[in-house]
Amino acid sequence: CCSIVQECEGLHHAAVPIVEKLRCDLLKEETSMGNNVVYLTVKVDDDDECIDVCTRSFQDGGLEVPPELPCILLLVHHPTNDGNAKMRVEHVECPNLEQAFIDTFEDTESEYGKPTTSSIAVENLTSSLKEAWSRLFDARGNLLPPQPKQSKRNTSAPKRRVKPEPAIRIFVAGDKSQVGKSSICMGLLGALLKTDKYAPSDLAYIKPATQCEAIQLVEEFCKHRGITSCVPIGPIVYYKGFTRSFLKGETGESSEDLLQKASEAVDTLAIGKKVVIIDGVGYPAVGSITGTDNASVAKACGRLFAAPGSTTATPELERVPVPVLLIGKSGVGDAIDSFNINATYFSHRNVPVLGAIFNKMNLGGFYSLENCKEAIDMYFDKFQPDKRAYGYIPQIPELTNAREHVASMSEEDQLKGAIKSADLFVETFAEHVNVDAIVDAARKATLSYIQSTTSPQNSETVSGAKRSIEESEVIQTNSQSKHPRIVQKSETPGFALSREQIEAMAAASGAAGG
Repeated sequence: CCSIVQECEGLHHAAVPIVEKLRCDLLKEETSMGNNVVYLTVKVDDDDECIDVCTRSFQDGGLEVPPELPCILLLVHHPTNDGNAKMRVEHVECPNLEQAFIDTFEDTESEYGKPTTSSIAVENLTSSLKEAWSRLFDARGNLLPPQPKQSKRNTSAPKRRVKPEPAIRIFVAGDKSQVGKSSICMGLLGALLKTDKYAPSDLAYIKPATQCEAIQLVEEFCKHRGITSCVPIGPIVYYKGFTRSFLKGETGESSEDLLQKASEAVDTLAIGKKVVIIDGVGYPAVGSITGTDNASVAKACGRLFAAPGSTTATPELERVPVPVLLIGKSGVGDAIDSFNINATYFSHRNVPVLGAIFNKMNLGGFYSLENCKEAIDMYFDKFQPDKRAYGYIPQIPELTNAREHVASMSEEDQLKGAIKSADLFVETFAEHVNVDAIVDAARKATLSYIQSTTSPQNSETVSGAKRSIEESEVIQTNSQSKHPRIVQKSETPGFALSREQIEAMAAASGAAGG
C-alpha cells in the first residue's frame, strides 16, 4: 500500500499517477506484487498526532514522524508461515516531491496521452521509489527486516512544517444599544463563508457579556450554516439585580474572575479557528460599574503572547487587545461624532480601533447611503487615514420584524422566514462591506501591537498589573478549555448568594434590569 501523506488540497489527484506508475513498473518486471499494490491518500490536520498514528503505531519497522509534508510512505502487510502478519513502513525520501507530483500529473494529461520528457523531479522520485522498494523486498519478493539507511536529505537546513496562524479575533462594538451589532456579526460570518476562503468549521462567534438571554437570530443563522462554534450567551450575564449585588460582594466574583472566564471562553472557542467574531454589549462603557466594560472585555479576550524581556524560568504572558470594529448610525455629522467619542473610549484603554461599519442607511434623500458615504469617506481620508469605513449597509424593509430576535418564532414556518431574512441580510451585507479588508486590518493591528511592545512595562495584563509565574499558580478548570487558568494565590472564596436569590430580592424591590 502506498500512502501519500499530504497537507495541501489537490495533491490527491496529482499523486495518483505516481502510484499507478509504480504498479505498472512492477507488472512490467513480472513481479507477483504488482497486482497487489493499492494506494490511499491521507490529509492531515494541524496536529502532528495523526501522522504519529500513521507511522509509529507499527511494532515492527515503525518510522519516526516525517519532518516534511507531503511525503510518500510504502506500507507492507505481509503474511508469514506461522499465520501471523508483519507490517513494514518505508519512507520514500525525495526532494521536490510536490514538483514531481505536478510534473507526473501534467504528463498524464498531455495531448493524446503521449508521454513527455521526464523532469529531474520525476526521475529523482522514480529512483527514490525503487530504493525504498528494495529496502522492503529481496529479488524473490520476500519481506526484508528493517535496515538502517543513510538519508540523502540535506539535514543542515531541514524543512519544517509551518504552524497554523492563530485565529484572527475581531471585537464588534456599537455606538449605542440596538444599533445592530449582532446582525453585523451575522453578516460578517455569512460574508466570510461567501468568499469561499472559510469553511463553517473555520469560524466562531461568541458574546462574552450580555444583558439579554433571549434567542438571537445570529444563533439560528449559525445553526443553519453549520457554524457549530457559536456561544450566544457567554460567562458574563447582567441579570436582574446583578450590579448592586456585585458591588456588595454578594456574587462571590471579582472583576478579575469575570474577565478570566471571558478569556477562557474565547481561548477555548478559538482553538483550530481562523476567525473569531466577538460580540460586544450595548455601547462601549456598558459594564464599567462592574469592571467588565467592552474595553476591558476586549483586552481580556485577546490572544496570548510572551512578553519581551521575560525569561524561560519566569515567563510573563500578555494579551493583545482584540481590535475593535465600531458599528455606527446613519447620517454624517452625528454619525462621525458618535464614532469619535466611542472610539476614544477604546483608544484611551489602548485598544486599537480599526474603523466602522455604518448601518441602517437611508435609501434616498439628502441623507441617502451614497451621499453619506461620500462625505464620511472624505472625513476618514482627511482626518483619520489610519482608520476607514469598511461598508455602508442600507435599510432592508424585509428585516423590520425579524432583524434580531426570534424568541417568539416557535412555529417552523416563522423560523424559516427568519432564516430567509437572515440570508437576505447576509447577501446585502456582502455586497456593501469589504470583509477581507476587515480581517486583514485586524491581523495587522494584532501583529503591530505585539511588535510595538518592546519591554514588559509597556503594556498591561487583564488586571492592569504584571503577573509572573512565581506570583501565580496554574490550576486546571473543569471546563472544556485546553488552556490552564491563571489564578492569584491570594484569591479566596467568600460568601456568595445564588443568582436565583439575587434576582428574587431584586424583583421584590422593583428592579427592572441588571
